[in-house]
Amino acid sequence: MAENDAPLSLTSTKMNLGREQTRRWLDEVILPNARALATLSFFACLPYPLIPDAQRQLAGSGVSAGAQNCWHSDGAATGEVSAGLLAELGCGQVMLGHAERRRLFHEDDSLIARKATAAAGAGMTPVICVGEERRVAARSAAAHVAEQARRALAEVPARHPALVLYEPAWAIGSAHGAEPGHAATVLETLRSALPRPATHFLYGGAVTPGTYTALRARAPWHGVAVGRAAQDSGVLHEVTDELLAAAS
Repeated sequence: MAENDAPLSLTSTKMNLGREQTRRWLDEVILPNARALATLSFFACLPYPLIPDAQRQLAGSGVSAGAQNCWHSDGAATGEVSAGLLAELGCGQVMLGHAERRRLFHEDDSLIARKATAAAGAGMTPVICVGEERRVAARSAAAHVAEQARRALAEVPARHPALVLYEPAWAIGSAHGAEPGHAATVLETLRSALPRPATHFLYGGAVTPGTYTALRARAPWHGVAVGRAAQDSGVLHEVTDELLAAAS
């Protein structure tokens, strides 16, 4: 991403929207804003069963549907979905290592690295989620997340597209995210630890209108991940306008 390129943005619906709710959300919130969102390379990470329907609904809009997880191989892993199968379905992005998966399913950096390598090998962009569990000093947080990201991308070719999403676990679902100065320290360390030309760095966690402007004033973030705010048409429109203004 060049300095004058538009910021990047994404969202994940987790399991908050069912099939019909997702259809309405795409129809009423995403598609009316599709031209602007496409400028931001916006994509929505959805539960596996909803991806094919969403891809059909979004066809030609410039907005895409990605996945929230994948498995690192084909074969005997009952209940999992491989990176290769997601690629066959047309997924271009997959989120990996989200704090909830680290906590609920005990995913570690080694497993996330295997998934990231498989995703890249299948032609997808891995979205590597990193973040500290509790509020700690910025330098401590930075060292922790840089190591998470470094391990996750260790076997992904440096020129393969990748996103690193810094989302402190304590900020997920909270009214307040990381302070811009704290986030700036994290980004500085991430960039030093990962001198990868095709890797972009995004912030997530309590993103609302004004978040990106405040973050960008302190550090060169490439974009933001929007949480439940993306389900509100007015809020998403404000965030989108803010991101587009940053590129003008």
